Amino acid sequence: MLIEAFTEAKDPSAPHTNEDRLVILPGRAYAVIDGVTDRLGTRFDGMLSGQYAAMTVQRALEHLLSAPDGSDDPVAIVNALTAALAPVYEKHGMAERAQADWNFRISAALALVLVRRETVDVLLVGDSGVRINGNHTIRVEKDLDLITSLLRRQAWPVIGRKVSDPERHEQMSRQVTWHGTQQSLENVAGTLDADDMAVIESRAIAANLEALPHVSRADIENLVRGGIVNAQGGYQNNASLQLGYPCLDGFEVPQHMLKIEQFSCSDVRTIEIYSDGYFKPGNGFGVAAWEKAFAEAEREDPAKVLLYPSPKGSTASLWADDRAYLGVRF
Repeated sequence: MLIEAFTEAKDPSAPHTNEDRLVILPGRAYAVIDGVTDRLGTRFDGMLSGQYAAMTVQRALEHLLSAPDGSDDPVAIVNALTAALAPVYEKHGMAERAQADWNFRISAALALVLVRRETVDVLLVGDSGVRINGNHTIRVEKDLDLITSLLRRQAWPVIGRKVSDPERHEQMSRQVTWHGTQQSLENVAGTLDADDMAVIESRAIAANLEALPHVSRADIENLVRGGIVNAQGGYQNNASLQLGYPCLDGFEVPQHMLKIEQFSCSDVRTIEIYSDGYFKPGNGFGVAAWEKAFAEAEREDPAKVLLYPSPKGSTASLWADDRAYLGVRF
């Protein structure tokens, strides 16, 4: 067996800020955990909420799967991880705020591979991915993320006509994506005015209607106008909405929103698990191949507005996101 693993923070000079975590239990389980970036600067025991969520899930998962009587049923695992996160809110006096406002929740995505006697089971909660044998990719694509990514793409040239500094350009594009086109103009004063925001909103709605004809106009307008902070929370673990998506946050994750696939052990030669900080998959197994693909994506589209649309891009000093890769060759 060969195991290769790598992770790096979006700020390479501050590795302690990395919100991605790895779980490696050889012959038993492998996972990548991606803590969701906090929007409000909320801290738990000195850590940002994404780090705290990822650490809590990592510890709970390792404990559960290392115990002699630990369950390896995917649904039971999700329930156990939810139960591990739930007490955090009471501990920090945030139970009511977390219940009412998604922005106060600690959240994490999970990509888990369980190795059993006869099968290899894949469990996804969120948008990290798994690749089996280098050619079969399992991932949940979120239309919701594409909507805010296209919002940023439409905002990019409008902002570019107003600012020349690359860092400021990226900062303002995130401001639009995070808070939407209906945010207070005080937030973008000195860069964008009401006419600019109206242009961005109109173009973003039109672009999304064309790219996502199956999504309702109401949902598109909601996310464009409200952005991630003001609109996205209503979709998290909400099975009643078309754009609802699963996430570990201490609240119930609807079972049918989980992505579970099973393979025969005899058919699996390699397992690769990765977080969404990789915008392009490696053309082969291993850290070197995936880091080469990462470098190519950064050269091709560092701002993430052309080939690899994202709610955030890279700058000279920061990557767009933390990234993690875990590969196992049997």
